[in-house]
Formats: sequence, structure tokens, C-alpha cells
Amino acid sequence: MFDDPHDLEILAFFGLIALFEAWERARPARAVDRRAHWRLDVLCFGLALLMNRVSTHSIEALLPVFAPYAALEVLSDVRAWPAPFKILAALVVVDFLLYWMHRAQHRFDVLWRTHSFHHSVDQLWWFSGFRTSFLHSLLYNVPQALVPLFVFRLSPIEAGIGFAIGVLVQLWEHSNVDVDIGPLRHVVITPKYHRIHHAAVEPQNKNFAPIFALWDKLFGTWIDPRSMPRDFPLGLGQPVRAKALPRMIAGV
Repeated sequence: MFDDPHDLEILAFFGLIALFEAWERARPARAVDRRAHWRLDVLCFGLALLMNRVSTHSIEALLPVFAPYAALEVLSDVRAWPAPFKILAALVVVDFLLYWMHRAQHRFDVLWRTHSFHHSVDQLWWFSGFRTSFLHSLLYNVPQALVPLFVFRLSPIEAGIGFAIGVLVQLWEHSNVDVDIGPLRHVVITPKYHRIHHAAVEPQNKNFAPIFALWDKLFGTWIDPRSMPRDFPLGLGQPVRAKALPRMIAGV
């Protein structure tokens, strides 16, 4: 059906955007002023897409550097797995790495500078999740590209499916939807789960997991979304000064 995997990626990208746009308008969790920072959000959206492409193509170009390790028996065994298991395993590995990357960004000042711009968002909806610094996007895109392409050697179609799942996660966790997924909330994060992490108060240092709630529960950074009030302030707790924006966008 998809001769070019990029067709799948494009279809998934815009299809999911349309889905979350309709969903947020039908069942919003909070009142959101989408026009408040639209110029900044559009700029960040473009930068995020650019960094994704640059990082992916750079990793692909650097794969020959890792060629001496390509023959490792364990990697050969993993690459022989059926496609659904490889894709799921790649998601778990990437999620684990990004969990610790995320925690490190909150722990070390030099890394917090790459991440603070993302936390400057004071209202969450599907588009605001793309507000990330240049270095933040680079740091996250490296494992997101290297693990699927080198460790699991996903085919273009398999990688396209993984990309679509990644887009789904990005839109899902930052979306402004009122949803209850029942017992599944113990397995995967929800918008309310991640909204706590964007709080302008103490829970900001909780609920780091990008996809699987297991990591937060296993490593002591979980807080039950049901323990929080329905409305609480988001963001850094103070307005971002205009002169600080260039540095924050760069992530330095």
C-alpha cells in the first residue's frame, strides 16, 4: 500500500493532528486560548520537524561508524524477531532511555537549560507539545533514531510505523482532552498524567515517563493523577522574558 514509507509518515502525521484537533474541540479538559502564543508555537513546530529530519538523516549517515558492532550475535537475534515484537521492543528501549534523559534534564542545570523552554508552556494542547529547544530536540532524536535504525534494524515501513506511534504519543501526552482509559492508566500515561509534570508547583519533578508508567512507578517518580485537583497552574511559575527567548529556544 505504501511504496514509500515517508508517505505513511506524512499520512499518520496529519491524520493524527486532525484527530486530536477534533477530539480537543469535542471534549476539552480545560479552557485554552490557542492564539496566545501562536507565533512562537508555529516557529517551534517548524524547528521540531526540521530537527527530526536532520537527526534521522544524520544517524543514517553515521551508521557505517557502528558497522564493527553490527555482527554482534545478540543484535542478529533481535533483528530476526517478527516486526510487531521489534517495534514494541524498540519503543520500550527508547522509552526507558528517554525516561532517564528526562530525569537528567531536571537534575542537572546544564541539561535543564535544554528543557526549560518546553516547561514554559502555560497551557497544554496538542500543538504546544512541540515547544522544545534546538538541543532538546537533538538529544531526544538521537535515541529515537539510533535504536530503531541500528539496534533493531527496522525496515523503512517498520520505522514508519514506529514514527507514527511516536507522533501519536507526542500529541496524546500534551493534548487537552478529557479522557479516562480505565485500567490501562496503570500501563501507559495519559494527558492528565503528563499534565502533572507540567505543573508550576512541586509535582513538576514527577511523572517523567514518555509512554509507559512503569518507569515512574519502578523508580519512585510516580504520582497518581487522581490525587491532584482538576485545575492547577502550568508552566515555570513566572513569565518568560523576551530577551531570554533566543537562549531558551537554542537550549543553552
